[in-house]
Amino acid sequence: MDFPQNMSMEEAFALAEAEAKLKQALTESKARFENAVIPNRLNEDWRFGRPHKHAVALAELLQSDTPSQGEATVQHAGEAAVPVTAEDDDLRQTEMLMPTIGSDALLGMHLKRFGDGYALYIEEDTKEPILLTYKTDTLYTPSTFIMVAPGVKAHVIEQHYGCEKGTIFATRNIQVAEGAELKVELQPYGCARCMSITNIQNMGGKVVHYTHHFACDWAREETVAEIYTPGADNQLFSANKLDLDQVLDQHTRQIHHVGGATSNLLYKNVVDDNATGIFAGNIYVAPGAHNTDAYQSNRNMLLSEKATIHSLPGLEILADKVRCSHGSASAPMDEEQLFYLLSRGIPRDEALALVSHGFLQDVVDKFERS
Repeated sequence: MDFPQNMSMEEAFALAEAEAKLKQALTESKARFENAVIPNRLNEDWRFGRPHKHAVALAELLQSDTPSQGEATVQHAGEAAVPVTAEDDDLRQTEMLMPTIGSDALLGMHLKRFGDGYALYIEEDTKEPILLTYKTDTLYTPSTFIMVAPGVKAHVIEQHYGCEKGTIFATRNIQVAEGAELKVELQPYGCARCMSITNIQNMGGKVVHYTHHFACDWAREETVAEIYTPGADNQLFSANKLDLDQVLDQHTRQIHHVGGATSNLLYKNVVDDNATGIFAGNIYVAPGAHNTDAYQSNRNMLLSEKATIHSLPGLEILADKVRCSHGSASAPMDEEQLFYLLSRGIPRDEALALVSHGFLQDVVDKFERS
């Protein structure tokens, strides 16, 4: 290892230690992918996501000769957007170290197709949202990296379009520096299968993350939001309307490595017909992470007797002096609200749509105010 001539002995030792840890982590990640198996019902994080049908089909597609191809565009980014290529070892290593929630095997398959996407190095406040769009009518495996500099305010919207029912499997790394504020949205549309693995690393800023899935036959969303610095704030929101035979499988982890920080989650779903909604969330507070403030709430409205909801919130608290709680509720539509609208001559279909919209709009309003 070559050290700069002006580097002190302490700095040289710190750099050598950091590089040794990185090398060890990469070695462990390689072994983790080699030993991983395709998700099935025996995997606790996949037991409700119909893995026998969707996870296996996605794995077969990723292992097939089908090329990963699609269209990637970015607007309003200026010089902040840099195309991602397979030759960028630093970004490839970042993706290798991503945590998953039961999907190591699938992430390993994604890595083999790595090489398309964007890195956003945001060093100035955004005047209007940066719009990042991925489109495909076959299979697309893009990667997105978002890095926000200290004190910068930014807004990023990432859209996934499965034209003609294409499949998109995207990874998303988000790093926010001290004092930065980032609003980021994920909006998948019309995919036969849509999977996203997101890792948020908050170093002392504020991240407000919102997801909305529209007309996707099957979607799997994994979001691991980590806090490394006191004073950091992670806010996670999601609002979705499911119908027909759609499946939305959402898994989250709010990880507090240090104390004196805040995280909040509010996920809401309206589920109709034979659709299935799954939410499994966990708040983890590390040993010594005192004075943590974390909350998690999952609310679901069922419009059909055949609709299905699985909600599994959880807490793992290894510190004192914390304020952490979770809540979950699933119920049919409020009959009094529906009767009120019907009594005023509003057709039933319109009344159902109004009540559903109002139920989800609460999430949108809180996201916009955050």
